[in-house]
Amino acid sequence: MLKYIVKRLLTSIPVLLIITMVIFGVVKSMPGDEVSAYLGPGTRATAVIRQQARVKYGLDKPLPEQYVRWLGRTLTGNLGTSTTLRKPVGEVIGSYVWNTFILNAAALIIALIFAIPIGIRQAVKKGSFEDNFWTVFSLLGISVPTFFFGLVLIFFVGLRIDWMPISGMRDTMLANFGYSSIWQEIGDILLHMILPTTVLAFGTFATFSRYVRNSMVEVINQDYIRTARAKGLKEKTVIYRHAFKNALIPLVTLLGMYIPSLFSGATILETVFVWPGIGKVLIDGINQRDSALVCACLVFSAILMILGNLLSDVCYSLADPRVKVDG
Repeated sequence: MLKYIVKRLLTSIPVLLIITMVIFGVVKSMPGDEVSAYLGPGTRATAVIRQQARVKYGLDKPLPEQYVRWLGRTLTGNLGTSTTLRKPVGEVIGSYVWNTFILNAAALIIALIFAIPIGIRQAVKKGSFEDNFWTVFSLLGISVPTFFFGLVLIFFVGLRIDWMPISGMRDTMLANFGYSSIWQEIGDILLHMILPTTVLAFGTFATFSRYVRNSMVEVINQDYIRTARAKGLKEKTVIYRHAFKNALIPLVTLLGMYIPSLFSGATILETVFVWPGIGKVLIDGINQRDSALVCACLVFSAILMILGNLLSDVCYSLADPRVKVDG
């Protein structure tokens, strides 16, 4: 297993290198003046000052040379300085990524709590009204865009319930004057999480419930399940001990790929609910032509995706001993 992991990590290096080239090229080709972003919004600078800024930040160099310099700094841990927030990019990502993790982790836990039992019941009652109802419900969760569902909740729930916050992570007044206790702060954050977590959990539930249902349907039709029933075992024992255990394999694989996405951000959703996560920071960086921040966020997401694929393969091999990955 260790040999396989090391091999996969080594083969991921050229892939990541190509990804960084594409990211750097696309970010540099974004519309807007990068010099103005470095000098600050609204700055009236002469041509001499602008040229000095281009030389200072290396923007006068050819694009390949700029890429090599940026890659060298990145490999040493220097991600640059955000022109939007006027902070080191590494510090920005470290500050906002945990806000994203809290939101995504809560949505994942809630989705799994409902998706697993409902998916199992769908498989057991295949073709029934209950199965058809949850199938349609899941298809809605997969099909409806997160921003649309978010706006619907804001309009029909947030604007009609006085105590329901529709944006941000904390109450502005409480955050400015200070919380009376840590529990008040936690309660305030949880209250602000209700709407965005509901939107995320809705889509996540739809995906996982479909996986559980389809996997269980396939397993239930296997010969060893019919044999277990023929031996007189209780239906719950057949379903949960024998069927569900083997149906977990594709679910574990999906979960392995989903875990890294807990840190990568729900870009559109965070923008809709003004949630201070890494996704909203990325959108703000794109709008403000913050190339250092945008490049770092995209590379961070690419690394998480590569690790997610690796984690998915490892989880699959651990869940199913018949699968060998050392070759």
